[in-house]
Amino acid sequence: MKKRIMLLLAVLTLLPAAGCGKTEEDTAHIPTTAKIAEDQPIEIQTKEDLSGEAPSQRDLSEEEGQGPEEPARSEPAAGQEGARERFQFSDLSDRVFYFSSGAGGWFTELRVRADGAFEGHYQDSNMGDTGDNYPNGTLYFCDFYGTFDQLEKVDDLTYKMRLSDISFRQEPEKEEIIDGVRYIYSAAYGMDGEDFYLYLPGSRMADLPQAFLQWVGCYNPESVQEEKLSFYGLYNAQGELGFSSSVYMEQSLSQRIAMEITYAEERDREVEEKQKEAVTQMEMNETAREWYQLWDDTLNVVWKLLETNLSETEMEALRKEEREWIAFKEAQVQEAGLESEGGSIQPLLEFARAAELTKERVYELAEYAK
Repeated sequence: MKKRIMLLLAVLTLLPAAGCGKTEEDTAHIPTTAKIAEDQPIEIQTKEDLSGEAPSQRDLSEEEGQGPEEPARSEPAAGQEGARERFQFSDLSDRVFYFSSGAGGWFTELRVRADGAFEGHYQDSNMGDTGDNYPNGTLYFCDFYGTFDQLEKVDDLTYKMRLSDISFRQEPEKEEIIDGVRYIYSAAYGMDGEDFYLYLPGSRMADLPQAFLQWVGCYNPESVQEEKLSFYGLYNAQGELGFSSSVYMEQSLSQRIAMEITYAEERDREVEEKQKEAVTQMEMNETAREWYQLWDDTLNVVWKLLETNLSETEMEALRKEEREWIAFKEAQVQEAGLESEGGSIQPLLEFARAAELTKERVYELAEYAK
């Protein structure tokens, strides 16, 4: 599982660029996991920060006064002028566009048909948000469809189009409980606004909007080795939101999990570099927290994939095992912190131990997909 498996996925897409990062948060939180009673379902906390305080559904608010970034226009690639003149919506019909938090905590996927019609899906899960009637967690969810039109050439590698209409198959803000899961139907994140830009493969990375690059994984463009875009990119100009893309293919459960692990491994290496560069204890604590959060998010995605694909008998056995693992992890984290209890290094020791154990658990869970 630890080898790099470069597989294309319709639902869980690997972001192709390097230099990814994550929004920094407060560091003075100690990783804890709520204990699970033997007669209760697993609650894997991923939407809550480590102090137990739940952040907003989407912690993606823009700075006040910062308007949409003007999409840059790429220089035409040599020898491509004629081919780009013939670009149509049909060139996207074998692609799936993907907009996500990074590790798959929430995502919006989108397919565009040859006539400009599109359909897609959005979901965001919080398996720790449970109640008497929904012991299996909460899922924010919608299926949507609509139309892009007014496809207009900006330059040889950039096209502009308009989102003319969008509809939802579920009634927004409606809630219902199905098989112990609370479904909260919502709008599709990333699909607000009218003006969308398509960046074709070969577009110069340096010419593309910073916001687009950040969303598709290039948090630090200076560290990205690729000079040109290797995939079709979709940019929501009003929201300053970016979609990556890949060829649409159906894949097995093990392949989907392998993709998530591959992405997490890349992020893991970036966090390791950040830890080497950290100077203050606060920076070290924050980076350790980020490391733990990365693998905790990945564990949640893998768990959800298993829960969707394994039988109820298999999941019941896995839930029992997970309860035991959570208790073991909590004890190990507490023991790690006792070494420097009350000191400024205590969060570093606890986050690091939690990250190590959670990473190991992700690989253990991946074995259930074989």
